[in-house]
Amino acid sequence: METQTEFDQVAYLKNQLKYLGFGEDSALHKDLKKGIKGKKLQFEIKTTSDKTLPGNKVDFILKFNKTENGGVFLNSYHANLKKEKGENISHNFPVSKENTFTAKEAINLLEGRSVKIEFHNPKSEQLEPAFVKFNFDEPKTEKGNYQFQNFYKNYGVDTAQIVEKSNFIFDKPEYRENTIKSLEKGNIVKVKFKIDDKITEGKAVLNPQYKNLNLYDQDFNRINTNKPLEGLEQDNKHEKNNVKEQSIKR
Repeated sequence: METQTEFDQVAYLKNQLKYLGFGEDSALHKDLKKGIKGKKLQFEIKTTSDKTLPGNKVDFILKFNKTENGGVFLNSYHANLKKEKGENISHNFPVSKENTFTAKEAINLLEGRSVKIEFHNPKSEQLEPAFVKFNFDEPKTEKGNYQFQNFYKNYGVDTAQIVEKSNFIFDKPEYRENTIKSLEKGNIVKVKFKIDDKITEGKAVLNPQYKNLNLYDQDFNRINTNKPLEGLEQDNKHEKNNVKEQSIKR
């Protein structure tokens, strides 16, 4: 029979896995309990997700550590994305109280999109809101991780303003705020917008580097966005020559 301490430990870790987007699968919980009761001070749990783009597949390895007094902690997880064409992209994500990426945010990063998170700014030595993305053009670190491109608050990305200038059509007022939050998480968001006075349904991805949106039709074909984003065109031209990217190891 489980003690109260053991029950609390299991319940806490179950909630943590749920919050991070790894689900509540019975097999996951079974592996968790097995690892906690096992004698090894370190154990791993393998799981997966269906939140990728069609044709992609992602696998996670959750890494746990035990302390001598019985504490069990999820320290990090390894994510490996296998793309439709066979390319494998992987990264080790630390788990901490400050700036842990959820499973879906990890997928978004691996698929090349940007995510807004509290991130350490080496200039201010403080945690600040920042859009981050993987720099696939740079070599990986000694830990096998990609370096980040970071766009901090002084870079001036205003998602609400970008959405306002996009001329999206929202069936309900609350959909606007939901769209902003979802775009900032790096998600591909279903949207409605006008092109040549016609209402079109498509998908949008936030591009913080150029302070605009990439718009696609339902089949993921790129749509010419000059008209719906005309108000940001001059900003884009300016930023293309003045983009300041910071790459740090993490």
